[in-house]
Amino acid sequence: MSDTGLSRRSMLGSIGAGAGLMGAIGPSTAQAALLPEPKASAAFDVVVIGTGMAGCAAALEAVGRGAKVAVLEKAEENRAGGNSAYAAGIFGMPRDDSQESRKMFLEDFVAKAQGRGNAKLYAVLAANARADLAWLRQNGVQFMPTEGTMPPYRIATVTTAPGTFMGMPRQLKAMRDRIVEKGGVIVFGTKARQLLMDDRGAVAGVRALGADGVVDYKSRSVVIAAGGYAGNKQILEAYSDPNAGALMVRGIDWATGDGLLMAQDAGAGLRGLGGVMALHISAVDPVETSAGNPFAAQPFCLSINREGRRFMDESKGYVAHGKAVLNQPGQSVALVFDETIKSLPGPSTNYATFQRLGLKVAEAETLEQLAKLIGVPVEPFLETVRSFNAAVKNDSAMDAKPPKQQLAYRIEKPKFYAFHPLVPGVTLTFGGIMINESAQVLEADGRIIRGLYAAGEGAGHAFFDDYIGGSALTNCLVMGRIAGRNATS
Repeated sequence: MSDTGLSRRSMLGSIGAGAGLMGAIGPSTAQAALLPEPKASAAFDVVVIGTGMAGCAAALEAVGRGAKVAVLEKAEENRAGGNSAYAAGIFGMPRDDSQESRKMFLEDFVAKAQGRGNAKLYAVLAANARADLAWLRQNGVQFMPTEGTMPPYRIATVTTAPGTFMGMPRQLKAMRDRIVEKGGVIVFGTKARQLLMDDRGAVAGVRALGADGVVDYKSRSVVIAAGGYAGNKQILEAYSDPNAGALMVRGIDWATGDGLLMAQDAGAGLRGLGGVMALHISAVDPVETSAGNPFAAQPFCLSINREGRRFMDESKGYVAHGKAVLNQPGQSVALVFDETIKSLPGPSTNYATFQRLGLKVAEAETLEQLAKLIGVPVEPFLETVRSFNAAVKNDSAMDAKPPKQQLAYRIEKPKFYAFHPLVPGVTLTFGGIMINESAQVLEADGRIIRGLYAAGEGAGHAFFDDYIGGSALTNCLVMGRIAGRNATS
């Protein structure tokens, strides 16, 4: 019995076999002969696949509109939440409800993706993020009392309580409880395997495999919120890079692209899977790959490779940094900072997180001592720091090699610190199911697949190369809620 108060077996028993409930539609599977025709079935208005932020937002919106909703999760309940449960819990949004703030939000998102992200979705996020975060609060999700920022971007942020890398599991649990309270059914340990289609070509449910065998969950619409494909080495090696399968997986290793493959079988188009530009890669602590991510400190620090040298403009952000680490000797680097940088809000938060987790941060009274602690040649390291310090002028270091455009601080005030070692790991993936601004799934030629919606990491090909911190959860929330709303119409 799960803490939702309804087991898989009791749910099926209470509804009954369900045969004939959708008889007028007469659904068949999108791909024949993969699973046998089941004896058990159940009927709903909406079936949601996945219990991450996108899936929970879709289901909560749908039950709030009076729909009969089933949520299918292939993991057991103690692993619910997908990559969302591992996230820092930061949501990005416009600074206020003004048109100017929304414009700045959109411009920063477009620029971050080098003009190759999904600008139409960014506009939807800008228009809805603040209202949807208020909706989460109304449904019992708790946030830290004050808003933050994400320098150098012109957006505001809010973090789930009680803080970064601590709030998401309990807040997702609050959303699941709310879904059940409003009459929804959540079925764990049940993997969606095939979409059901009717004779008009519309999606009419899901064929799933659980502990009780094969069950058809028939419905008027389906929302795919099953996450990305970071745990699928075959897809990574085929689409991203031949060596991508060797990357550490920071998020859940059961994010294997199930939703993408299922949607493709039903005719959906896929976009944005090609190359490392489709991967979110961070340089993280090898012991704690999820929370051991000094993302807020990274733009202010100097990133030093094993040769004691800088190799990139650190102000480009932690994803650009993670990808650059792939090409460094031994794929291992150190983020170096001093007491001044440590006192800044972002770096101090990351430092406190490492301390709370018991992760080592190198500390030394001199730069020479720090070089020895992080295992780099002393003289090249000292010369790197000296030349960088000399180049710092008005928040930038354009004469440094390589130049740093912004957030440039001299490394000169003891103590001296380093997050070390940091190694590259895949957090999430950017490519996914083609959707429009209404979260409707599209065929490759742009035709709408009726009855099928998608949201979250595996939908929309929203981002390219990198994204602004906090925007992944915002995308899941906004597009998930839109999917749930439209799936009930």
